[in-house]
Amino acid sequence: MSGAQQAIESILIGGPENGSGRSPEATIAAWASSLCYEDLPADVVAGMKLLLRTIIGTAVAGATADGCEDVVAQVMEWGGASEASIWFHGGKVPVHAAALANSTMARALDICDFAVPGQHIGSSIVPVVLGMAERVGGVSGRTLIAAMTAGSEIAIRLGHVARLDGFDPTGACSIFAPTIAAGRILGLTEKQMANALALAFNKAGSSFQSNVDASLAVRVIQGFVSQDSIICAQLAQRNITGPKNWLTGIWGYYHLFCKDARNDSLLLGGLGEQWFARNFGYKTRPQCGATISSTDAVMDLLKAHPFEPEDVDRIDIHMAAEGPCSLVGSGFELGDNPQVNGQFNVRYCVANAIVRKTVRLAHFTNEAVADPQVGALAQRIHTHLTPELMEGRVELAARVAVEIRFQDGRILTCGADGPSGIGAKAKTEEQHLTDFHEHVNYGGKPIAKDTANAIVSQISRLEEMEDVRDILCLLT
Repeated sequence: MSGAQQAIESILIGGPENGSGRSPEATIAAWASSLCYEDLPADVVAGMKLLLRTIIGTAVAGATADGCEDVVAQVMEWGGASEASIWFHGGKVPVHAAALANSTMARALDICDFAVPGQHIGSSIVPVVLGMAERVGGVSGRTLIAAMTAGSEIAIRLGHVARLDGFDPTGACSIFAPTIAAGRILGLTEKQMANALALAFNKAGSSFQSNVDASLAVRVIQGFVSQDSIICAQLAQRNITGPKNWLTGIWGYYHLFCKDARNDSLLLGGLGEQWFARNFGYKTRPQCGATISSTDAVMDLLKAHPFEPEDVDRIDIHMAAEGPCSLVGSGFELGDNPQVNGQFNVRYCVANAIVRKTVRLAHFTNEAVADPQVGALAQRIHTHLTPELMEGRVELAARVAVEIRFQDGRILTCGADGPSGIGAKAKTEEQHLTDFHEHVNYGGKPIAKDTANAIVSQISRLEEMEDVRDILCLLT
């Protein structure tokens, strides 16, 4: 029996007061620090390889997006030990600083992974594990996969129990994924892992106000998560302690991020047997996941009933849940960062789909977002919070119903229960590969076709690699 499974055998839901002798915090640390590659189902291994390949692609595409070159310049100015590479730009800096830059690039165009309740794990965990592997050296592919899985599994479960009210799930939940992964590569003991997680709890947070206000902070938050996770793991290695009751304490995670709704059963139940890490989604469009259901619905309608933007009198989008509606449903304006305004505004995203009849990365440049025809249609689109659409089922939080009224008096309706890219609507491997090659050819730092093919080939045999620094040679 593996160490991870032995840790699970000690769980009695409800915590030590029910007689298990091990707190939920200790259970998480024990499992996360002892999970072995041999414990992993084949499809979970394949999922981690897909996550790695995807994020490398998104980082290429975002390498010169707004703000990214400025972050690179800043970390280069800070200087310090030459521990880890800044991807595609060149130069080496302390590993936490490299992770700040690389994760900001990976998230910038919002084409990465997603998980409940809207967190982005991959854009942090991939730059962190590759940076830590570069710093430590001799890290095998199997070690990398186990580190990524352990971190992803816990972060996704923390996302499932969260009841966030304006907190950005990436800042509140995802930070635990790269913290665990960095700790695994550092070889933290169970006690040190517990402290790394407790320290990360003190870094957890950030707000969706950054998205609503269309600030570049959205992408930089991803970098903060990565940088802070490494710092927490390194401090824990030096035996800096954190609050042992970071999850269940009076002012712990359950209180701050779950509104005191403690759910050890969901958080810990089936750990090591039921894999939440199977449930990654991947963006099918370069925009916030909360806008994709509406865009999917309208794109499907366009195929069945073609129409032009000048035919439209008004469009009403009804959204089931307050969170998505508040996040992306406000009136569209260009603001200081048009690209971010476009990414996080459902009115722009739907108007873009109708005007251009497709959705591409090129439609989210500052210039494209400022297109007056798209902007004019966006002004005729209105959003409404319609809670009855959810039918009391949290899995329908992304459901939308769309009504389009035409100048000639016609009315067409459409809807979607959730976004494409996850579950029954997951992307195929062919779609993933197509997107990867599109991403690595986009932006100001595209990579050669031979290099892209070499990345795909190396990741396909990741579990056979003795030192994953061989991949990093292709990113600098």
